[in-house]
Amino acid sequence: MFPIMIDLSDQKVVIAGGGSIAFHKVENLLRFGIRPHIVSPECHPAIEQLAAEEKVFIHRKKVEWTDLEDAFLIMLVTDDKEINAQMAQLAVLHGKLVVHAEHNDLGNAQIPAVLIRGKLMISVSTSGASPTLSTQIRNQLEHEFDERYEDYLDFLFDARQYIKSHIHDRPERRIWLKKAAETRYLEYPEEREYYMAELFAHYPAL
Repeated sequence: MFPIMIDLSDQKVVIAGGGSIAFHKVENLLRFGIRPHIVSPECHPAIEQLAAEEKVFIHRKKVEWTDLEDAFLIMLVTDDKEINAQMAQLAVLHGKLVVHAEHNDLGNAQIPAVLIRGKLMISVSTSGASPTLSTQIRNQLEHEFDERYEDYLDFLFDARQYIKSHIHDRPERRIWLKKAAETRYLEYPEEREYYMAELFAHYPAL
């Protein structure tokens, strides 16, 4: 598996199945602002509520290839193993990203456990060996990478954008970027103001 992050904001995501597993998939997608299509004759009450709130689309039918052929990402979680396998095979052949919840080897993508702290995103995968362990490791990382990282990443982002715009010498850029990543700017937020003031003094905005 090759790890990659993909922007799905303008892509169609389809979940085949409407049970509790589908609901957990939906919850995860909604964290990233993705409004998925659910294909299932019946749906979990929580999914029905999300549809009423216009957060998901529901197609009340058994899944067919025509429901999936224009999707970018497909998640197969129906209670029909044969249909899941059949749709996975077709989707992979057509170059789709496919998550098969029960048998990872039938798909070509996996959803890792994710920790989000503002702009910081840490993904944990055990390559399908144990999603439970992935979650446990993610939970351990929550203590190490706490809420402080949210403001810290905003500082790093702002500093990097300014440096890219105002420092044209690459070696000099690296010096300032490396300095911004020093631990003291995480531990002592007030130090960030001194850093930015020094940066502005050396490279004033035009």
